[in-house]
Amino acid sequence: MVKKTSNKLFVLSAFCMFLLFYSNHSTINLSYGAYAKAPLSPNGPNVKDNNVVVEKVTDGLDIPTSMAFLGPNDILVTEKETGKVMHVIDGQIQDTPALDVAVANSIERGLLGIALAKQPDGKIYVFLSYTESGNDVDGSDFEDNVDPLGNRLYRYDYIDGQLENPTLLLDLPAIPDNGRGEHNGGKIRIGPDNNVYYVIGEVGGHRTQAQNNENGPEPNGLGGVLRVTQDGDIVKGDTIFGDGSPLNLYYAMGIRNSFGMDFDPVTGNLWDTENGPTAGDEINLVYPGFNSGWSLIQGLSSDDLLATGATPDDLVYFGKASYFEPKLSWITPMGITALKFLDSDKLGKEYQNNMFVGDINNGLLYRFILNQARDDLSSDNGYLENTAPLADREVNDPKENQPIVFGQGFGGITDIEVGPDGYLYVLSYTGSLFRILPSSASTTTNNNTVSIANASNDQELDQSENNEQSDSQNTNSIPAVIVGLNGDRSYSPNPITIETGQTITWYNGDTISHTVTSGQDNDKDAGEAFDSNAIIPNQYFSVTFDDSGEYLYYCIYHPSMVGEIIVK
Repeated sequence: MVKKTSNKLFVLSAFCMFLLFYSNHSTINLSYGAYAKAPLSPNGPNVKDNNVVVEKVTDGLDIPTSMAFLGPNDILVTEKETGKVMHVIDGQIQDTPALDVAVANSIERGLLGIALAKQPDGKIYVFLSYTESGNDVDGSDFEDNVDPLGNRLYRYDYIDGQLENPTLLLDLPAIPDNGRGEHNGGKIRIGPDNNVYYVIGEVGGHRTQAQNNENGPEPNGLGGVLRVTQDGDIVKGDTIFGDGSPLNLYYAMGIRNSFGMDFDPVTGNLWDTENGPTAGDEINLVYPGFNSGWSLIQGLSSDDLLATGATPDDLVYFGKASYFEPKLSWITPMGITALKFLDSDKLGKEYQNNMFVGDINNGLLYRFILNQARDDLSSDNGYLENTAPLADREVNDPKENQPIVFGQGFGGITDIEVGPDGYLYVLSYTGSLFRILPSSASTTTNNNTVSIANASNDQELDQSENNEQSDSQNTNSIPAVIVGLNGDRSYSPNPITIETGQTITWYNGDTISHTVTSGQDNDKDAGEAFDSNAIIPNQYFSVTFDDSGEYLYYCIYHPSMVGEIIVK
């Protein structure tokens, strides 16, 4: 028998992992590391700048995905699994949701995106993207194998705290080719032109010409950034990809999966984040007609990370399409998610119009400074640490991340927004919403905002339980260190030899999250004996081994990291 250290957050995370990994359509192996979410830091989030602080606005949300501000301290938040749009006023989650829709929610399906557009007559439009249930029951795709109706973009009227009068703007496929409900994207933005921009991935392995499959079916609306008017009409003007449907919907294509995009408030240019499979997370400047390269190119084209041998000349181009290299690529995926420009000087002039990006794997918040022309990322000024390794537009080693990491400990980040107060708000998959504001302003926040530094005793107890392994360095616990990406030297010592009844405590000494997961990559029973979920930097995970034997283990984020335990 193998005993894992007990704590509430681990149990919750494991349950969420089960929901995310398993689909009745097929078995999802634990090696899909992108679906493991970083937990909150036991000590709460923090940022590098001592002049700003992180405060908790609220918690208790159920797997939140996106948010939009109705006004000061008045926020609508979407919940992935429940299909509810929750109303958060002065830090309090209201009992009655603004809307409750039935969603298919297996893996990356669910209620995914929200955006607001205030009209000249005072009316407020609310745009929602979600995977609509096939039988009006939440999760029936997971529970009963009911196919969803589609990935849909709706417009609602906001009236007296409720979302009413739904108007269907886009109806796109949700049934995947590979049997998995992944890569549905879902973020929505209102552009400087007042049109609605909606990003959707390739939805579980679709391989049309929009995914650069020259001999594949014609584009079906998946794998790109789509653009419509607020009434759902085709945007008139210059043709980008083509006049016929659905080419006339596309603003960009060749996108595998994206959880973030935003318009530069200075230039109006669109930027996005994109997730690679086992390599090649990206940040892109998305011009009209942008072809991002998937499924032939991911990351820098010269790296050939997908081993296709393809060059930009091999892509499928429609109309005015063109390929551009990513502005930054990660060789090791971070699970890049939300992207937001801080169009405010409330955190200091040095942060105004900077780009902030989150990730799901590590709970990191990144800060990017643009060059003077604002058509590229800059590493020449504004950072206190050495940015020279980033000059090649590539993070070759996770430690190169450090200059651009602005904050950590947020848990898996799903959205970033700027509030009417000019402060930065960060939404966490764990159910918490945080606000980043100047230290000088933190004492003036309303009483319903809970500061991390003044968490309740119950919160402190939960955090201490999550970190109880830190106290497990006793005479019966064998210490081990997660060193980082180095094959069979990633865990030290390796192998580890112990007696039955002894405990091993791993400490993550790297700069990104890793896991300690029994088995090997692609094993059907991987994680059954023990599975740490994400261990964020500087945190611990313990397992007690009561049965003799040999146990192989690895990191589900980085399957090349392998170790062995010998129990005598």
